[in-house]
Amino acid sequence: MRRIQRSDRQDSPPGRTGRRPAWRRLAVAALAPLLALTATTATAQGIWVTVPPLPTARSTHGGAAAECPEGLRGTCVYAIGGFDAVDLSGKAEAYSPATNTWATLPPLKTPRSALASTTAPCPGGVRGDCVYALGGGSTPGGDPSATAEAYSTETGVWLSLPSMPTARRAAAAATAPCTEGLGLRGTCVYVFGGFAPTTAATVEAYSPATNTWATVTPLQTGRANHAGTAAPCPGDPGLRSTCVYAIAGSGAAASTSVEVYSPVQNGWQYLPDIPTGRDDLPGAATAPCPEGVSDGCVYVLGGLGGGSTLTTVEAYSPVSNTWLTMPPMPTGHRELAAAAAPCPKRPKSSCVYAVSGYVNSDQISGTTEGFAIERPPGRHRPQPTPTPPPATTAPGHGPVTLPSPDPDPAR
Repeated sequence: MRRIQRSDRQDSPPGRTGRRPAWRRLAVAALAPLLALTATTATAQGIWVTVPPLPTARSTHGGAAAECPEGLRGTCVYAIGGFDAVDLSGKAEAYSPATNTWATLPPLKTPRSALASTTAPCPGGVRGDCVYALGGGSTPGGDPSATAEAYSTETGVWLSLPSMPTARRAAAAATAPCTEGLGLRGTCVYVFGGFAPTTAATVEAYSPATNTWATVTPLQTGRANHAGTAAPCPGDPGLRSTCVYAIAGSGAAASTSVEVYSPVQNGWQYLPDIPTGRDDLPGAATAPCPEGVSDGCVYVLGGLGGGSTLTTVEAYSPVSNTWLTMPPMPTGHRELAAAAAPCPKRPKSSCVYAVSGYVNSDQISGTTEGFAIERPPGRHRPQPTPTPPPATTAPGHGPVTLPSPDPDPAR
């Protein structure tokens, strides 16, 4: 039986919970009061809480949320690979909000920095979900890699996958339905942008069901060091369809630009610019929206802007097609990992986590913070600033049309 090394002396109850709910179910779960947390910033939108730091401080690491491995409980936040200020790290660690503890997992087979990560079904008939580690660099800022691995939360083993068609680092990854007609099936892992070796617009999708890669429509703007996540498509208040979001980064006009990919249409469309331009690997995660806004929202955290490490947090509502300014992080993070999971010891609550990275300066720190989203009744609501998206055409693929935003976002 494999053994998980604890990063502290707290013991968690034995056993495992049932299958974790998909983030869509999390998006509509009732939010419990967060009475036991220590608030560092508070508004009607939520509060920032400090959790135990990542045991191995690092930057340019991958982050994802998935069912906890054996020995931990509930849904975990995973931190994979990166750079630990001395060398490349193959470390993999998981934080359990249910027990408020970190655990050390088996390391990556191939240590890498600036890798992309997401959670999706495991390949090859392996049960449960896997945390995917995709691409990256053999050295910080070095040659891009095509290596793809997946950690099985059921077996605690890293699986080697077919290499990505395009080697890249500082890309982003997200999980959404596969695009039809390309030999893919079911749920796919999308990897988009990155340095390959220069800034790329390339987008590739991996199907765990078929264990194959395929190339899909490229980004309209090549970008790297950007954020990415999957969330409801614009104008879809019923959470019926899922799109892939590429946010900010470095590249031609990419620091504030945002694009969304529809797997149904195999096309990208520009969205309203994010208010704060940022690159240097900001974090992004999808979680319930704050009070007064229909579920679920894309949260973007930190990064580098104006030469400074940002504390800025902004959330995009697909239903209203607007950006909201959220309470800032207590400390600035760049080259961080981000994920959405339950809040510490509150399984029915939702937190967006900012994990490690360069914190406030050029110092790598294990500092980890969570934004606990609150939606109590009241008159305080975030004030969106509508920005109409420009008309756009995906190069070589004709116009892309996505559903119109709901005229009544509070519905």
